Amino acid sequence: MYRRRHRRRTWRRREQRASLQRIIVGVSVICILIVCAAVALKTKKATQRVEAQSVLMQASAVTKKEEMVQGQQKETEEKPEEEQQEDSWEQVAAEYQTEEVIIIDPGHGGMDGGCVFDDILEKDINRMIAAQVVVRLRKYGYQAELAREGDAFIDKMERVENANAANALLYVSIHQNSCEDDSVEGIETWYDGSDQTRDSGWLAQCIQQETVQATGAKGRELVSHEDLCVISKSTMPSCLIETGFLSNQKERDKLATKEYRDQIADGIVRGIVRYLTSDEDSGDEKADPMERS
Repeated sequence: MYRRRHRRRTWRRREQRASLQRIIVGVSVICILIVCAAVALKTKKATQRVEAQSVLMQASAVTKKEEMVQGQQKETEEKPEEEQQEDSWEQVAAEYQTEEVIIIDPGHGGMDGGCVFDDILEKDINRMIAAQVVVRLRKYGYQAELAREGDAFIDKMERVENANAANALLYVSIHQNSCEDDSVEGIETWYDGSDQTRDSGWLAQCIQQETVQATGAKGRELVSHEDLCVISKSTMPSCLIETGFLSNQKERDKLATKEYRDQIADGIVRGIVRYLTSDEDSGDEKADPMERS
């Protein structure tokens, strides 16, 4: 009798332990699923937060030039003098159009997100600015293409090789900066100063100066560097602009706004046009579209 009771107690304990283990395993699985879902949602939110704007910008890049010209002609008649002065800058840009393509490279992409702060991914900021640069260059009649479309990952060497194969006129890579000291801010531009066959330094200077002026951001240094693939392996004049520090809260908040990104895009485009319409060697600019009265 005692043995039967002991066996029943032992069996019940085993059954209780087994039930408890099943409960623990089930709860653990649920917790893991919740954590995975939260991480996936956070990553998706960070990317989708900017996806809609990027799609709209890319769509606007295919607007027909004829429709744009007609609209501009109609608006010119009604514009005040200040806005017509801006139009004169566009006319100067149009005078120096070229059939050679200008490659605008949104740094990183796909699995390579670049630096990330507060769910803001560098690759997305790069892509949105680059898309607007292409839109503006095409608006002025220039041939411009992105080094990567959408959120695709393309190795940086492959991007440069594609630009070289296309015999591109210029190569401008757009990035965001970061620093352990979160008070550091501003715009800096990199180029390969060791190559004397290209005037990449002049391109970098034009873009740096015009972007700082367009945004009011702190102008940091022009950096000569020989080891960055996108500026050292290209056969055309090239530079890499770091348009801001995502590690700096103030600058990060501005970069998250379309208005500020548009100012950056305006500055980069003005820098490119200034480079194309000027002659560094003689010190005389063929036409200075940056001059404002």
